[in-house]
Amino acid sequence: SLGAVSSLAFLSLTKSKSILAALKLTKFASLGSMLLTVGAYTTLYGLPYATGMVGLILVHESGHALMMRQKKIPFSPMIFVPFMGAAIAAKKHPKNAYDDALIAMAGPALGSVGAGVVWGAGMMTGSQLCLALADFGFMVNLFNLIPVGMLDGGRIGNALSPYTGLVGVGVAGGMIYYGMVSNPIFYIITLAGGYQSGMRFWNHHRGIVDSSLPVGFYVISQKQKMMIGSGYFGLMGALFMAMAVNSKYKKSPERIRWEQQISHGRTIMQENGVDGLNNVHEDV
Repeated sequence: SLGAVSSLAFLSLTKSKSILAALKLTKFASLGSMLLTVGAYTTLYGLPYATGMVGLILVHESGHALMMRQKKIPFSPMIFVPFMGAAIAAKKHPKNAYDDALIAMAGPALGSVGAGVVWGAGMMTGSQLCLALADFGFMVNLFNLIPVGMLDGGRIGNALSPYTGLVGVGVAGGMIYYGMVSNPIFYIITLAGGYQSGMRFWNHHRGIVDSSLPVGFYVISQKQKMMIGSGYFGLMGALFMAMAVNSKYKKSPERIRWEQQISHGRTIMQENGVDGLNNVHEDV
C-alpha cells in the first residue's frame, strides 16, 4: 500500500546524518518518540497493527545497534519519527567497509528474524494480523537491501564493488519507471542514492580518496567480500521466498471484509432459523 511504502521510504531517509542530528532531542526521545509514532500510525491502521509495525522497526534498528556495540562503535539513542521510521547514528566511522557492511546487514538480518517469528505466530494461531505484520516486516527489510546510497543495501554494496551502487540505481529507476513505486520520497532516495553511488564510482575511477573516511576504508580481502556477498544475496533470497510463501496464506483486506460479511449473514440466518423452530415447537 502507499502508506506502507511511505513508511519504508521515510525509514530509509532517516539514515541521513543531517536528519538524525535534527532529531536528537532529550534522553527520553527514544521512548517518547516511539509512543508518538505508535499513536500516529494508529490513526491510519489501528492500534494492534501500529504497535506491530513499530515493534518490527524497533527490531530492525536493534540489529544495527547490537552490531555497533559488538564493534565498539558508539552510537546515538534510537529515534522514531511518525511516518519517518526510526534510525540510530554511529558517532564515528567503522574502521573499514567490511565492518560497515556488517553493521548495515545486521538490521535487515535481525529484522527478518523478527518478521519470521511473527509469521510463525500467525501460522500457528491463524491470525491474519500477524501474517499482515510479517508481510510488512519482510517487505521493509527487503526494501532496505536495495543497493542504493543511504539504504543498508547501499552500504553493503559499497563494500562489494563501486559498480554495485550503479546497479542499485538502475533497479530503483526501473521500479519507478514501471510504476512499482509511486512515492515522492522514494524518488528523493533514488536521486540521492544516484549521486552517492556516482561519486563512489567516480572517486574509485579517478583514484580520489574520501578524506572523511579512515585510510584504506575500502581495502578489504576477497574472503570478506565473499562473506558479505553470500550473506547479502542469501538474505535477499530468503526474504523473497518468505513473501512468496506468506502470500499464499495472507488475505487481502477486501477478502477479510467479504468473509466477515458472509459470516455475519450466516449468523443472522441461523439465529432466525433457531427462533423459527422454537416458535413452531411452542405452537405445537
